[in-house]
Amino acid sequence: MLKVYSHTDADAKPLLPQVSKYTEMAELMKLPFWIFAEGSNPIGVVTAGKEPLQMLAPIGTQVAVIDLIQKDQHPRALKDFASQSLKLALERDAQIATVELASEEKAAVDGFIGVDFRVLCDTFTMTLPLDREFDTPRGLELRLARREEMGKWIESASRFLSGSADAVMERILEQLGEFPENLMDMYYSMEKFYFANANKHEIGILNFSPKAGRISNVGVEPSNRGQGHGRKIMLFGLQQLKAANCKQAHLRVHVDNKPALNLYKSLGFKVNERRKLLIWENKKA
Repeated sequence: MLKVYSHTDADAKPLLPQVSKYTEMAELMKLPFWIFAEGSNPIGVVTAGKEPLQMLAPIGTQVAVIDLIQKDQHPRALKDFASQSLKLALERDAQIATVELASEEKAAVDGFIGVDFRVLCDTFTMTLPLDREFDTPRGLELRLARREEMGKWIESASRFLSGSADAVMERILEQLGEFPENLMDMYYSMEKFYFANANKHEIGILNFSPKAGRISNVGVEPSNRGQGHGRKIMLFGLQQLKAANCKQAHLRVHVDNKPALNLYKSLGFKVNERRKLLIWENKKA
């Protein structure tokens, strides 16, 4: 039988080391979380907070993030966890709740879909060892965006990332335009943002995290696609990550974004895993 422990519950103390991987963000941000367990075995974690925790809804929206820890359970038990974790989220007035699962975890995916979650995004995670130098792109100028240019960068990204099939990125870009200045400052400090120019004409954008070794976004103006600009932008980004002493680069790409997927494979990226982000939304809100 599932038991639920608040992070402040004394009985949760023995479970905390086992779930630290899933509660690090909550503890850092001082957010409340609950551990679902069977005996001494943690099954999952639910974290409650407000946007921009997920950046999928307007600032201040109540959200819940669900993490499933024990995936190899009977389908009935998985559906029970899905139902009870959503119930807790609703008790916290969550307007949206999310859970990310590997595509191969079909029983878990079906369990959440059975309680009115839906697939918001279906992506491949890909990695590339940074064990070589990457050519400096010719005919393309990459310029670091200044903090005061972030509004312009977001506007460009909204155009240049169009057609990617990535509903999550579309939502994030919508919310970024509404970010308060202090949160934008934090976001700007975490990533590097670039404009890509060809013949003094802005044709693309790039952002990446040197600390995480992550290529976050590569976008090219629709009318300039198919001319090799995306490859040149990627090569620049990879060289920047290597210069930051990253051992490997990683990224995510929507499974239906064939042009991007082919580009990344041509650069040597390998698919590690296919993952699905599921979301429940309050239809009455």
